[in-house]
Amino acid sequence: MEKLKVQKINRIRLNDNIWGYAFVLLPLVGMAVFVVIPFCMTLYSSFTNWPLGQPIRSAKWVALKNYLDMFNNPLFWQSLGNTFYYMIGIPIGIILALFFASLMNRGTTGEQVFRVIYYTPVITSVVAVSFIFQRLFMTDGGVINMYLQSLGITNPPKWLSDPHFTKWVIIIMSVWKGLGGSIILYVAGMQGISSSYYEAARIDGAGSFRIFRSITFPLLMPITFYMVVTSIIGGAQIYVEPRLIFTGNGPGNSTFSTVIYLYDHTFRNSRAGYGSAIAIVLSTIVFLVTAIQLYLNGREDKLDREKVKKNR
Repeated sequence: MEKLKVQKINRIRLNDNIWGYAFVLLPLVGMAVFVVIPFCMTLYSSFTNWPLGQPIRSAKWVALKNYLDMFNNPLFWQSLGNTFYYMIGIPIGIILALFFASLMNRGTTGEQVFRVIYYTPVITSVVAVSFIFQRLFMTDGGVINMYLQSLGITNPPKWLSDPHFTKWVIIIMSVWKGLGGSIILYVAGMQGISSSYYEAARIDGAGSFRIFRSITFPLLMPITFYMVVTSIIGGAQIYVEPRLIFTGNGPGNSTFSTVIYLYDHTFRNSRAGYGSAIAIVLSTIVFLVTAIQLYLNGREDKLDREKVKKNR
């Protein structure tokens, strides 16, 4: 009797395992087809002179030549520097999103309307937004410079022609367009914080700033971490905005990003092998930055848990 019971339990477990593997099989196949295999092909082609449009089997092995050519090309380093310069907008966007989310989480009338208004740029076409920002920042007749002149600034910045200001047009546009999504995430996080924390802090005499610094901000760290990681990944892939707003690569290649550099060599110069090498280097950099962020976040969580244990 006991043996039959064990066999029945084993059959149930086997049946559960089969169904479990069946459910995860499709995502695994999709990951293999759309992620693993393309990555392996990209890695292999980065060591070849594969011309775009030709079968990859016709490509010749060139070892590290693509990587050496890339690292010896000043334009690659300039594009990489421009790409990371654009990421200045990440902390700016997070600070602004946290500020506006705090204002929109007070339970006042009309908060939902403002949330919709701030989220509208997120779902607006990037082509339309780029066109509008191009008109806003025109040197002659642009709304921004007309406003600055009305304030008494006789020589306003040449936003679209001065290399010192061109990247800031992209940064301002990226922050404005992505602000609504970050605000929504922060508002959702704030509404998930138990009110008992705030009540206990007020009983202890804590002010609004102290409550925000000691309760709200630390409890929102997972959301902040998520936004930093996803913003870095998205920032490393910036392509559309510089190409739509500026002619070519901007004055002095000031808006030239690494993905634009990759695209030009892969599709315009038909050097798929060289473009694959650029993609591998860029993905490696993004992976390392993300790994460092994960390590620092895990280390901080570990320190917080140790503090909690000591206080007990």
